[in-house]
Amino acid sequence: MRLKAIIAPLLFAVALAFSACNPTPKTDVERIDALKKQVQADAKTLGELEANTMVQLQSDFVACDSMLQYLHPEEVDEVFQQLQLVDAYIKQFKETRPTIQADMDSTLIQLDNLKSDIETHYLSDSLATVYLEAETQHVTRLSNQVQYFKDRFSTCSKDLNGFKKKK
Repeated sequence: MRLKAIIAPLLFAVALAFSACNPTPKTDVERIDALKKQVQADAKTLGELEANTMVQLQSDFVACDSMLQYLHPEEVDEVFQQLQLVDAYIKQFKETRPTIQADMDSTLIQLDNLKSDIETHYLSDSLATVYLEAETQHVTRLSNQVQYFKDRFSTCSKDLNGFKKKK
């Protein structure tokens, strides 16, 4: 009997300790705030890509393009193919950047509206979960678009700098 009196509180304390180690799941509002921060960070990255990375990439493009006439014939094809790829990525970025930015702006508004609807209990829990999952997928898609250009520009920049160093 006495052993049971000691073991029961001990088991309760161990269970409490283990449950304290597990982080509590984020509330819907916390998830929305995290999504907003992600969109804002991606918007900042998108702006940096346009203001800095793309400008430098275009400058490197011009420098490498002007070097083509001085290259050995076997190097011209390689450099020319890389320049075509860089040109295609720059054009793609210029065409899609306004759409991505507009999508980010509207997503931030959607997230604010969803947060308000959740806080005022306008939406049922199940409906809020459906909308939150849809917004989470949308933010992930936006992040992937930004990362796509960041990765491509980084690779192209390294390649063009490698060509510039050869000559």
